[in-house]
Amino acid sequence: MKGFLIQNGAFIFWATIAVLSLIVEALTAELVSCWFAPSALVAMILSPFVKTFWIQLIVFLGLSILLLAVGRTLVKKKLDLRKANLNADSLIGKTGIVQEPINNISETGSVKIAGLVWTARSATGEEIPAGSVVVIREIQGVKLICDLQKDA
Repeated sequence: MKGFLIQNGAFIFWATIAVLSLIVEALTAELVSCWFAPSALVAMILSPFVKTFWIQLIVFLGLSILLLAVGRTLVKKKLDLRKANLNADSLIGKTGIVQEPINNISETGSVKIAGLVWTARSATGEEIPAGSVVVIREIQGVKLICDLQKDA
């Protein structure tokens, strides 16, 4: 066993780094550690042919930096992970029914729209009575900003 580890230690080391980097990426989903896996695989394949560990390490680090710089930039542009789209913006312009009178001063009010009840505030500051039909103008946090629907 000891002879096997001495002969294949670098191979096992790089395989472990590859697997661990994928596990860390799966837990974080930050597109950072996933770039270490292909670099570790290259170092792992290189290890039986190049016995000097520091050369393997230089290949690993160089390829990791290159993949991280290029790959992360390209993937982030494609996925745009920074913006979580909850489809709440699709409510803007739609109408809802006031469930609880909307009063910005007392910070009360709710509107039912698409089967859900949202906290609401008046866009104009005027009080809106329960049962009124309102148009959603914007969303601020978890509050709908709305005003009375004008008759067409």
